[in-house]
Parts: sequence; structure tokens; C-alpha cells
Amino acid sequence: MRSFVVATATAVVVALTGGCSSGGSGDSTDPPETDDQSSAATPDTDVPVVDSEACEEVRTGIAAFNDGDYAGTVEHFVAAVPLAEDQDDGSALAGDLVEAVRYYAELDAERYPEAARSSRQFAKYKAITLGQCSPVGTEPESPGTDV
Repeated sequence: MRSFVVATATAVVVALTGGCSSGGSGDSTDPPETDDQSSAATPDTDVPVVDSEACEEVRTGIAAFNDGDYAGTVEHFVAAVPLAEDQDDGSALAGDLVEAVRYYAELDAERYPEAARSSRQFAKYKAITLGQCSPVGTEPESPGTDV
């Protein structure tokens, strides 16, 4: 039952953070979407893995982004792709992380500032990466409402 509740809550969060956009969103800052079915199976536990090599690369990529080093951001997300794929256990959360990491790895460095301001996909994947790869012992950042 707990697994069902977690899976349902995850689906609601994804839908609310932009998961309801169409496959061809038309955002000029979004790389092409892939038809990846890696997250089709959902295991009994669907818990984010915050302490992993993939998340370490993600956090380093986020830090580079925050410093305005967009080329460094891309480098770290490119390095995170195989790590995220290796830890993909078939769960929805793992599949979401792989999808988010691929998005940021494929986004051209010069397109990062505009995508961060206007892309629904960027916001969706930001919520995923911050939610799953926040530093251990910290609360994940809210995915969009700055006060």
C-alpha cells in the first residue's frame, strides 16, 4: 500500500511540475525528447537515492550552473548520465532522474540561461534533480515559487 501511495504522489508531483505538457512542447530551449521506456516497472520501494555518484555529479553540475559556468554544468551532467543509468532500478524515480540528467546533458551550454527562465521542461527536471539529489540531511528546494 505504501508503495502505491508513494507512486501516486510521485505521479501527481510530476504532473504538477510540467509532466502534463505535450511531447512536442515547442519550447525552443528544450532538446528533443526521446521515447525511453526505462521507467516502466516500479519496484516495492521508490525512494530517491541522494547519496550516489550520479547525485554527486548532479550536485556539482548544479553548483556550476549557480556559478554561471554553463559549459561546466553540461560536463557534469554528461558525466552523470552513465552513473544515473547504472543506478536505474526500474523505479519511476530512477527513470525520472535518468530523463532529467539526459535533458541537462543534451542542453547546449549557451541555452541554459534562457531555458532556466522560460522552459517548462527545465523547471520539471530542476524539481526532479533537486528533489532526488539534494545534499544528505537538507530539505529539497521548492520547485518554483520564490517568495
